Amino acid sequence: MFLAIKEMLHEKLRYGLIIALILLVSYLLIILSGLATGLANLNRAAVDEWQASAIVLNKDAEGRLSQSFLAKKTVAALPSNGAKLSQYSTLVKSAAGLKENTQLIAVASDSFIYKNLKVTAGKKATKLNEGLVSDKFKNDGFKIGDQLKVANSDVKIKITGFTPRATLNVAPVVYVSPKTIQPLNKGMVNAVVFENNSPSRGDLPMGTKLFDIQAFINKLPGYSAQQLTFNFMIGFLYVIILIVISIFLYILTVQKLPNLGVLKAQGVSTKYLVLSILYQSLIMSIIGVVLAIILGEITAIGLPSEVPIVITTSNLLISGFGLIIMSLFGALIPIRQITKVDPYKIIGG
Repeated sequence: MFLAIKEMLHEKLRYGLIIALILLVSYLLIILSGLATGLANLNRAAVDEWQASAIVLNKDAEGRLSQSFLAKKTVAALPSNGAKLSQYSTLVKSAAGLKENTQLIAVASDSFIYKNLKVTAGKKATKLNEGLVSDKFKNDGFKIGDQLKVANSDVKIKITGFTPRATLNVAPVVYVSPKTIQPLNKGMVNAVVFENNSPSRGDLPMGTKLFDIQAFINKLPGYSAQQLTFNFMIGFLYVIILIVISIFLYILTVQKLPNLGVLKAQGVSTKYLVLSILYQSLIMSIIGVVLAIILGEITAIGLPSEVPIVITTSNLLISGFGLIIMSLFGALIPIRQITKVDPYKIIGG
């Protein structure tokens, strides 16, 4: 450790450049992880708030809520503990001219879905043409008591309160009663959702299919493709860290081979020199990651609310630990050069 720190302090510029590269790649990794989490939340947040375990859809809907339509006799054949859910995508606007693309979700007020919803301001909707709306409406200037006119219809919905984490397929959600949405969808039920005690697949009515809630989320439009894209970019950044550390430490090791030969001739063990390289890699990666975490947190705070970035503690721990491990793996390549150093040839040469 002493030799590693002493050398780094002596070659501040060289090791500073490596730390700067680790910092930049780590910062990019943290931002990408935050964006991946934020976009995933925008797609699935409302579903998570339902606290459901399974959902029954039309078998031909391919797991898509908007493509699923269940007949009344089909719904009646399902267990009564399920929550009937209707969905309608539309545009709503207020008298003040504010507009919002939204997902209208109709559930009964006595259903477990509605009971599990939290309220940050106002109260839950209990009457016809009332709605509990996503906090995004509040951030965009809507207020409790505003009347939301549904596009291409005569339906108006009064905002009674705001609920957090209410987005589905990126759009904010408005929770209304089944009677409120009936003029828009003719009373059609899109799905039946279960909190527990969901029916077995063999007991399902003909023409329906049971999905566990995670499988349903994975079927949300664009969700899986989006996550795969981000995961690919994040994985590639880990490879970049590995390559950067390997190249720089290899060059530095080759440049100081004569010095290493002298140290070996003086009795310094190969193990000590190898540990020195590993310590240098560990110190540089820790400094770079810590600085990247600080910069990432500042960036997340400074970005406007429209940017869907969520930097969680778990993401920071996973990213930081992964980067440090990749840095240590990157130090293995120059270690081979140290083990091959022959002090007699180096000094004699």
